[in-house]
Amino acid sequence: MRPDLARTVTTVAAVGGVVAFTLVASAPVGNAAARPSSAYAVSADGQFPIAKTPYAESLDGKRQTTSALELPKNPLLSVRAGTATAGNNSASVELFDVVVGPDILSQVKLPPELKQQCANLPSTGADQLPIPDLPLPDLGLPLPSLSTGDLPVKNLPDLCNLLLTPPSSLLAIDAVNVWCSGNEGGVDIGALTLLGQKLAVPPTKQGATIPAAPLATIKVNEQVKHSDGSFTITGLSIDLGGGTQVIRLASATCAKPAAKPKPTPKPTHPQLPVPGLDQPPNAPAPVPVKTHQPVTG
Repeated sequence: MRPDLARTVTTVAAVGGVVAFTLVASAPVGNAAARPSSAYAVSADGQFPIAKTPYAESLDGKRQTTSALELPKNPLLSVRAGTATAGNNSASVELFDVVVGPDILSQVKLPPELKQQCANLPSTGADQLPIPDLPLPDLGLPLPSLSTGDLPVKNLPDLCNLLLTPPSSLLAIDAVNVWCSGNEGGVDIGALTLLGQKLAVPPTKQGATIPAAPLATIKVNEQVKHSDGSFTITGLSIDLGGGTQVIRLASATCAKPAAKPKPTPKPTHPQLPVPGLDQPPNAPAPVPVKTHQPVTG
């Protein structure tokens, strides 16, 4: 992993206070060619692309299920298990133990000045100490410059604790389940942990944002109705760095029901009998047989 990219991911993680958590309740109309019912557990676009894995697709309406989950080696994402199912106008996904940025925060090095201030913290009364405004490492992204004053902490001890004993991940998700049937669907999400802090997941039928900012956006229950009549629902969409890296978790697409085969039409008029088939054939004419009988008496 390149140092600049490591700093990019870790710094984005550290600024958890500027993460947008958005619930998308409306369903914008998209333009797309006709598509079959399908589902996948994980995909990603950006510096670490990940193909749709595992991926299930139903071209003829028959139920297809796959549970193979092998992500390419990457420092961004790990998943324990996932199952994708697609059928006739239906699809679903089950995804478990998702970790974004595993152990990435442990690679952040504190500026020497901040490290010294953290070491000299008094045992009591430190909660009133102001947070020093020190620049963070270059993100390597087209984003505004950030400093320690932008971090989601209340005071200097919190800042020292965040950077000296970082949580094991940027974001951890217990489970994500998604389903669709026709042009309707639903999302069930387990516990979310951002920078070691539990997040309350809002109801999927209501919109919510906490708090909005430009660096990262997490969308929940993102729904799209396509022009071909199909319907797509994505459980979680995580946008890091304003589109630089986008992760999609648990997406299901329901196409129109597959056309049923047309039955063979039955004849509308009764068939006429073939002459001679309704009467038994005539018996053959007898043929005399010449023979000699022995004379007795």
